[in-house]
Amino acid sequence: MVKDFKRWTTQLAATVLYNGRGAANLLGADMTWKNVCLPGVNCGYCRYAEAGCPWGLTQHTLTGFTLPLGWRVWGLLILCALFLGRMICGWLCPFGWAQELLDKLPMLKLSKNKITYYLSYFKYVVLLLFACDLYFFDLHGLDWRWIIGLLAAAALFIYRPFCRFFCPLGAFYSLFNRIAVFGMQVDSRKCTACQRCVRSCLMDCKRVGDRECIVCGKCRQSCPTEAISLGCKY
Repeated sequence: MVKDFKRWTTQLAATVLYNGRGAANLLGADMTWKNVCLPGVNCGYCRYAEAGCPWGLTQHTLTGFTLPLGWRVWGLLILCALFLGRMICGWLCPFGWAQELLDKLPMLKLSKNKITYYLSYFKYVVLLLFACDLYFFDLHGLDWRWIIGLLAAAALFIYRPFCRFFCPLGAFYSLFNRIAVFGMQVDSRKCTACQRCVRSCLMDCKRVGDRECIVCGKCRQSCPTEAISLGCKY
């Protein structure tokens, strides 16, 4: 946890920022920015939420609700994706951080394997469904408490199950991972191809910086030759 101090501090700050309306209410301030989205997964309907969730705002747009959104939401997401890729998932997403906290509890863990690798492609199916016109889907009848409860239970045994298998936002950001401005880099002059980086990765990465990389830094910590670094790739 000490090695992840910078990242965890950033995740905590992002969680407070995303849900800062509760503190603002205590101070008597009215801070309602629900028509503005933040790049991570967050429940925009929560009374403490500072701003809206990208997917919630997109659903409102597609189902005809009158929110001044449209391409501004997707413009922001594409801009964030071009700069950070899935680094957003590893550093700025409150829901991802919550799953990491649950993973710290001493339970029997399911290690990544071929099954989890292939399951990681399922989130692209979810992304496709969200990209379709939501007139064809009735999401209002779902009991989200059960879904969140099941995901929380799964997070006790599987590292970031929602991020790896179901998150459409993570699937979207992963499309930009290879070209994102910031990310993990490997110095080929120092790399010995020992594969410790891949073995230490808790996501379903096959190499440093691939589509599943959330820039958690586990690969950098495990590298015996310090060949891996985080920074601007251009």
